[in-house]
Amino acid sequence: MRKLFLGLSLLMMSMASFAQQKINEGVITYALEWNVPPQAQAMAANLPTQINVYFKGDTSSMKIESQMFSSKSILNVPKEYERLLLDIPMMGKKFSVIFSPADQEKMSEMMPQMTLKASNESKSYLGYQAQKYAVSESRTNSSFDVWFTKDVEIVANPLSRFYEKSYGFPLEFTSFQNGMSVKASVKEIQSTKVPVGTFVAGTDYEEISLDQLMQMSGR
Repeated sequence: MRKLFLGLSLLMMSMASFAQQKINEGVITYALEWNVPPQAQAMAANLPTQINVYFKGDTSSMKIESQMFSSKSILNVPKEYERLLLDIPMMGKKFSVIFSPADQEKMSEMMPQMTLKASNESKSYLGYQAQKYAVSESRTNSSFDVWFTKDVEIVANPLSRFYEKSYGFPLEFTSFQNGMSVKASVKEIQSTKVPVGTFVAGTDYEEISLDQLMQMSGR
């Protein structure tokens, strides 16, 4: 009986460990569906429909590439560190912007204001148990659904950063990038080594402030 009890205990511990898997390093592949405003339809064809997000420890990075430019966002939420790398071939320029505390304060004022309500719906998503939440966003007066799982723990990244960790990891959700909303759906999560240099800028990047970048953008 004691051996049976011990065996059952070990089995339950093993199942619990699997159900709450923590992945410290790897890559997430997302499918993207952009909600492009009418005045920006010309750029819609240049936006990616699939993207890879790399993560290691508390740091993550996401690169968006188009014919006009490429941008990489590097984020570490616990350290309140955020960096944007811009490569603009037409200008022959590469810029690096490290967001100061004042910059982050300005950005927080423009963050989406969301109210989440849990539903009774659940489903299996890539083998993870996911629960559906109904979301209302007050700034854009929009509503959408988000599917979270608590089966896996992964650091917040530039796409998933808008959702509190307590809900779980978002597998299918709406994100907000460059003044547009985008539906992101996880296609694959891989536990693997990230490429060297994923979270740093090369020496050919010029360091500028966010204000300088905004001025160059005519804002």
